Amino acid sequence: MHLVLPFLLIVAARIADVSMGTLRVAFIARGRKYLAAACGFVEVFIWICVVSRVLSGDRQILTYVAYATGFACGTLVGMLIEEQLAVGWSLVRVITNRPVDDFMQKLSAAGFGVTQQDARGARGPVQVLVTLMPRKRLTDFQPLLRDFDPNAFYTIEDVRHARDIPLAYSATASTGAGKARMPV
Repeated sequence: MHLVLPFLLIVAARIADVSMGTLRVAFIARGRKYLAAACGFVEVFIWICVVSRVLSGDRQILTYVAYATGFACGTLVGMLIEEQLAVGWSLVRVITNRPVDDFMQKLSAAGFGVTQQDARGARGPVQVLVTLMPRKRLTDFQPLLRDFDPNAFYTIEDVRHARDIPLAYSATASTGAGKARMPV
């Protein structure tokens, strides 16, 4: 029993510091420097406390297993937290051979801005739709796309920076706000 509490403390601390590290990397990739720095501070503070405990205590295999277990679990927890936060913007590119006019109106009504391009693929003419949206809105967008064309080819890309993002038709746009600025 005297080994269970230290084991759990090491695992919990590693989950916390590795989760912070995962979030730090995600914030760096999205240009959120202050959030990245705050996560980095917490991550390293916890890491130093845990490593000093592991290296100065009894060097038992259980301590090392706790350290590795916390690292693995922290990676998963950090990824889950980052997915829930969904910070930043995504660029979605859809390629379909179906007529897109009704779908574009449906997207606009749902608050998505969309740009359409005529293109030619290996199998003939296609329509390319491009839309920029907050990552949190991907879960709203994907069912609309599946209803429109379940076989459409699409890609989702993270966007680090965009300038003067136009708002789709919404109450905000009709009040004259007109444009949203992506936070840097």
